Amino acid sequence: MNKWFVILFLLLISNSSAQENQETKKVPGFKLFRAEEIYDYLKDSIQNKRDFINAIKFIPFNNQRTIYATIGGQIRLRYEHFSNRNWIKDANEDYYSHRLALHTNVVLGKYVRVFGELYNGYTSFEKKIVQYDELTLHQAFAEVNLPIKQNHTISFRFGRQEMGLGTTRLVGIREGPNIRRAFDGVRLIYNSKNVTVNSFYTKEVFSNFYVFDNKFTLFDDDAPNPKLYGIYSQFKINGLQGFNELYYLGFETNFSKFNDLSGKEKRHTIGLRRFGKVNSRLSFNTEIMYQFGKLGDANISTFNIGTDTHYLLNENKWKPNIGLKLNWSSGDKSLGDNKANTFNPMYVNPSFYSLSSIITPVNIFSAHPSISIKPIPKWTVFMDWSIFWRASKNDGLYTPPRFLIRESDGINERYIGNIIGLKSFYTINRHLIIDLNMSYFITGSFIEKSGDSENVFHISPTISYKF
Repeated sequence: MNKWFVILFLLLISNSSAQENQETKKVPGFKLFRAEEIYDYLKDSIQNKRDFINAIKFIPFNNQRTIYATIGGQIRLRYEHFSNRNWIKDANEDYYSHRLALHTNVVLGKYVRVFGELYNGYTSFEKKIVQYDELTLHQAFAEVNLPIKQNHTISFRFGRQEMGLGTTRLVGIREGPNIRRAFDGVRLIYNSKNVTVNSFYTKEVFSNFYVFDNKFTLFDDDAPNPKLYGIYSQFKINGLQGFNELYYLGFETNFSKFNDLSGKEKRHTIGLRRFGKVNSRLSFNTEIMYQFGKLGDANISTFNIGTDTHYLLNENKWKPNIGLKLNWSSGDKSLGDNKANTFNPMYVNPSFYSLSSIITPVNIFSAHPSISIKPIPKWTVFMDWSIFWRASKNDGLYTPPRFLIRESDGINERYIGNIIGLKSFYTINRHLIIDLNMSYFITGSFIEKSGDSENVFHISPTISYKF
């Protein structure tokens, strides 16, 4: 790594630590979707000028300060180790990786803005898809925001953009690897006090290795990039606790492969999600999905049911929070019947189902008891135990996002294995976070019967600086 890059990184860390006492509670944290950050509060701020980082968060171009630019980014450094990757004995990997991101948001008055973001992903082990990319235009879109009445707006967004829906059971941003997921497309978003409706037509961006070689394919009918389109709504119902999400998603790809079926896929998903808090301690998150359509000549009929419940035991000391997550994703019922019953999680965030990101929610029933604690305010420790079974004996095992890694081969055992996971993250300040992710996969009878079956260990300490 270039020594000047290391020196710059250390200077940024030093400056962030020194400025911790200058930051006030009014300063917002950085968002998961950096394009959604708003820095209008700096327009007339005097105090925030003390932080040199905030000097690049509001760069005015006119006297009225209605046209301005924001600059931001991330430096994420990570070390990763795998023992017996993919359950293969001595398939060990040790490597350094990093994500470098730089973005700018140019606001052109009340109604228009333009957002762009560059990414560099690097891994010392080998060039891997979604890990290595010398330089890519990760996001580039224009947005028009139109108020239609008080507290009601319509936004039109066109170009390359990140997109995450709900709890990312079906559409997530792929935060773990160096290159997050992006889509080329158009979105129309309606916002009011209690209702949000997001409609979109997009094509997935394929990540390549070299400079600016991730093609824009929205208008290219011959490109193999899968299509994702639909409408996603979130709303409240008077008298009913929590929030509701109702959605339709369409997914099309030229080729999909499942246990005994493959071919062109056109799949439709309808879903309903309910989530919220019952009181200050109990939270819930329940979602049900049904899929239909065509895979080659076969008719698709699949489902997914997921629940995630958490209870805060103590609001004062260590704040222990226990949880239980359950997931049931359908698998193919019978071989050779020309019916597709395998659930497709499309663009799932794999860490939603286990910290190790080895298993994806296809043909599984899983249980995930967990506990999180906060020994001190800035330090959170999360422990997760994930147990996996095949939902159908006639379907195989899949790895993220939806790739068949073990065929059923007439094996009757359902038990896949269990994963013990630990995630610890320490927030030094709003700029700097250090986290540690560890997991140990203990193989079950299906893995043992279907091939290599070594237990898998993974560890990845990470340091992330955002500005």
